[in-house]
Amino acid sequence: MIRLAILGLGAVTHNIHLPAYRQLQDKVKVVAGCDIDAKARQAATQKGTVPEVFSTAEEMMEKSKPDVVAICTPPSLHYQQSLLALDYGCHVFCEKPFADSLEQVDGIIAASEKARRLVVVNNQFPYMNIHRSAKSLIGSTEFGQLLFLHASQTFRPTAETEANWRGEMQRRVGFEFGVHVFELIRFFFEATPVKVFSHMPKPAADITSDAINITSVEFADGRAASILLDRLSKGPERYLDLRLDGEYAAIHTSIGGEVRFEVGIHTRAKRPFFGWHFFKGGKAVLQKGNRSRVIARDGLNPFASATAYHFNNFIKAIEQGGEPPATARDNRNTLALVFAAYDSAEQGKAVEMSNYRLP
Repeated sequence: MIRLAILGLGAVTHNIHLPAYRQLQDKVKVVAGCDIDAKARQAATQKGTVPEVFSTAEEMMEKSKPDVVAICTPPSLHYQQSLLALDYGCHVFCEKPFADSLEQVDGIIAASEKARRLVVVNNQFPYMNIHRSAKSLIGSTEFGQLLFLHASQTFRPTAETEANWRGEMQRRVGFEFGVHVFELIRFFFEATPVKVFSHMPKPAADITSDAINITSVEFADGRAASILLDRLSKGPERYLDLRLDGEYAAIHTSIGGEVRFEVGIHTRAKRPFFGWHFFKGGKAVLQKGNRSRVIARDGLNPFASATAYHFNNFIKAIEQGGEPPATARDNRNTLALVFAAYDSAEQGKAVEMSNYRLP
């Protein structure tokens, strides 16, 4: 049984991590939690979700003796807290964005190798049912080779979404959400892009952080992907939609529930169509022209389910040896794409990823 302690008792812990660990209760035991905020500690105590609550990380680790520390604090704290957990001989399961710079990531990699402990980043999006099912069709006779991917988000910020550290970030959208998309791109293509070109316009005078990210990436073999993250639209929200174009078919994945009935006429074929669309948390659809087939769905909280799947792989690596997905070293390639996108937008030109490799 893995003993796990949690640094940070905010929304990500209660909405994602604790539900995920409950799905693995035969393998994981949450033994303690820590938060500098007294209200957060009180809320965790009242809910009874964390056995012991502490105000300092050092006291928590000394008294609870965890095998793994889950770091669910703002990104600015991840570097020091990862090093602290490694100093106490713990494995680390860290929320993303992983660190504030590639230099910090390199420091964590060095410390983990010295301590002989694993550091894994919770990039859980690839482990949602919809994305795993889509990945399983790549290379098949039904889909063929993946040639192009387009990712889009239309999201309306609110006072709640911009609260605390998120609202204070100058590099907001790409760093906090784009990291998920870059991880998915690497997951589906099984490669890291060699070139990034990004544009981040600010069409209104009162916009201080990035609100629009328009990014294209290119792989060594000529395949490509594009990203549009839009925080300005006042239209319908779409949390994340992906279109994967293959040799013989396309796949559309969507996170964010939907209830919709449609009826119309296919213009080219001059045939009527109707459809009933209902899904709770996510859906993946294989498309060939006007024909489509649902290949996977996710429930109301795909983030927690995917985190459970991801953490289970982490447990296997701890107990059986080997390297789990999304290690600090691997995640460095994803985070490098984020920094490259911002550099490209500032320089107004494409940047080569060779400049962001490990020294």
